[in-house]
Amino acid sequence: MSWENILLKRELKDGNITITHDECKDMEKKILAEVKKEGGALGMKNLKGIGSPKKLKMVLEDMKKRKTIYEHTNGDFYTHKPR
Repeated sequence: MSWENILLKRELKDGNITITHDECKDMEKKILAEVKKEGGALGMKNLKGIGSPKKLKMVLEDMKKRKTIYEHTNGDFYTHKPR
């Protein structure tokens, strides 16, 4: 099984909440677009409306695990680790 096939079957689950791959991909695209729009870093207030709070939290946790985004100690999210 190729890496792409594994990613296509990815679902995030937390109790009774499941996010399909397409839903996750869509939310991730919106999050990254918002980060770019805000100049590289943003807080949770900028992400309201992207999805339900639980689903948003699940997608953000997944993105942090994959090192797509990072979380600053003050809670802001950004896309690259400072050097």
